[in-house]
Amino acid sequence: MSEAAKWTPPPIGTPCWVEIPAADVPACKKFYAALFPSWEWKAPTETYAEEKIAMFSFAGEMGLTGGIVQVPTECKIGDLKNGMGVTIYHFVESIEKTKIQVEKLGGVVMSEKEPESENGYYMYFKDVAGNRFGIYELKQK
Repeated sequence: MSEAAKWTPPPIGTPCWVEIPAADVPACKKFYAALFPSWEWKAPTETYAEEKIAMFSFAGEMGLTGGIVQVPTECKIGDLKNGMGVTIYHFVESIEKTKIQVEKLGGVVMSEKEPESENGYYMYFKDVAGNRFGIYELKQK
C-alpha cells in the first residue's frame, strides 16, 4: 500500500503541506536536516526524484508534511510567478468551492487547478494582505 493510500485527511482547513522553494534541493535539504534534526526525511522515489523534491514530515502525530521543491532554473530569487517564500497548503474538500469563497472574501487567484501526481490537486491564491497560500484536495476515487 502506498504512503498516500495510508494517509488520513485532516479536518478541512488544516495546514497539510509546507513547501520550501530552492534552486539546489540537496543543498537546501542538508541545511534543514542539520538545523532541524527532528524532521523525518522520506526516501526519493521514481516519481519524486531527489534533485526535484526532498519530502519531509515533522516529528509527532500532527500529520503535517512538506518538501523542498526545485524552482525552475531560469528563476532568480524572488522571481517566481506567485512570489518566493514558504507556502503553506490547507486541506480542502473542494478546490472549486474554496476558490469561490476566497474571491468573495477579497483574495486573489494566482494559478489554475493543477494535478499533484495521482493523489490530488492544488491551487495558489493570495490573501487580502498579499500572502501566498495553497489549497489541496484529494482526487475522488
